[in-house]
Amino acid sequence: MSETSETRSETAANVDQRPATARAEDAVDQAGERVGQFAALLGHRLQVFAARAREEAEDIWAEAQSMRRADEQP
Repeated sequence: MSETSETRSETAANVDQRPATARAEDAVDQAGERVGQFAALLGHRLQVFAARAREEAEDIWAEAQSMRRADEQP
């Protein structure tokens, strides 16, 4: 059987008529997706921050080594 456009629009209008558990499951699923997206974004930003901090530390170390070598030369 195929759904008519009237049946589809009635179904769309009756979405809120679903049992509370079904609506709650949908809400929890959507919240879970948002949390997952946020966690992925946060993880990426932390990786970028760590990479920048590591690069800065390497630059500081190289500069310190350069200064030490310059001080050792007569």
